[in-house]
Amino acid sequence: MTKKLYYKDAYMTKFTGKVLSCEEGKKGIAVVLDQTAFYPEGGGQPADMGILGNAKVSYVFIKDEVIYHVVDKALEVGKEVEGVIDFERRFDFMQQHSGEHILSGLINAKYGYNNVGFHLSIDYTTCDFDGELTKEQIQEIEILANESIYQNLAIDCTIYNDQEIKEKPYRSKLDLVGDVRLVTVPNYDTCACCGTHVKMTGEIGMIKCTNVERHRGGTRVTVLCGKRALQEAQQKQTIMAEVSQMLSAKPEVITSNLAKLQQELAEMKQRVASLTNELFEYKVEEYLKTEEPAIYVYEKDLLGDALRRLCLMLVEKTDKKVLVLTGEEGNLKYALGAKSMDVRPLNKCLTSEFNGKGGGKSELCQGSLVGNEAEIRSFYLLHHGA
Repeated sequence: MTKKLYYKDAYMTKFTGKVLSCEEGKKGIAVVLDQTAFYPEGGGQPADMGILGNAKVSYVFIKDEVIYHVVDKALEVGKEVEGVIDFERRFDFMQQHSGEHILSGLINAKYGYNNVGFHLSIDYTTCDFDGELTKEQIQEIEILANESIYQNLAIDCTIYNDQEIKEKPYRSKLDLVGDVRLVTVPNYDTCACCGTHVKMTGEIGMIKCTNVERHRGGTRVTVLCGKRALQEAQQKQTIMAEVSQMLSAKPEVITSNLAKLQQELAEMKQRVASLTNELFEYKVEEYLKTEEPAIYVYEKDLLGDALRRLCLMLVEKTDKKVLVLTGEEGNLKYALGAKSMDVRPLNKCLTSEFNGKGGGKSELCQGSLVGNEAEIRSFYLLHHGA
């Protein structure tokens, strides 16, 4: 059983421990100490990283109350070694975890929903609740959660034995027996937890919910706390300033200006589509004049669904097979069609010969081809009867 120094002091950055074993395992070289300040992965919280002696610690896990440190160099058994925690990483996780407790406690108290899934990564935190919540409800909870930060409350982490715990109301995903460690934020939450936490709520800095979505009949909330929330705010402020400058508009009218631009763009797309159809009608008549046994068209800059539309317009007015290409040499998109013939065998020939991808129905196939446009034209006209 490894002595857990991180429970004694979550802010401990250095410690010494005696190497009890050092063995090659599935995850790498696994070192066991008599005591450690390295937090092992568990309870939704990632493991600590840092240095142990002259070895780098990349992962820490616990099994049967024994904590294993995965390192890149073997350490001498029986020797005392110094451990150094990557505290910037540790403190970040402490901020996120403590903020999550406050948020979950408030949701449980106000709506009766339980946190049934907690994932803390190096980029974000997600909390899954067993009931549906609106964005407006989460915004209200977010305001209340940040009130706890302004109050700078002391967070208590205490282990209670099986008798003492009977008198304590607390949140837990599991039915626990024996000693239970409770993390308490006064007036906000009491929850069974094995993770590390800040001493005072003020150290969380900020709790910001960045996304709310339906998930498995409940709600998934994405949360950023502390430095992560600050970085997110700075990034969005930069984006807002750039968009504001591009639109020559104040931030408060950006959304209305974007809505106007979207409407203008939609109208422009309709106009372009109309003009494109007029142009295609003219071009179709020219392409149909060919004396070749099959129709071949190469238009370099067809956009959107123009490739498909041009092919279908030609197919509608001829009994011949039609191949339309667009794009740059070596990376061409195609549409292959016919009114009364199955083009799939020919499509298979083309994709096989020119390392292509694509398929479709008997009357129309689409995809991409890798090759020279002139070579594709020659092959198509030679094998159009396939």
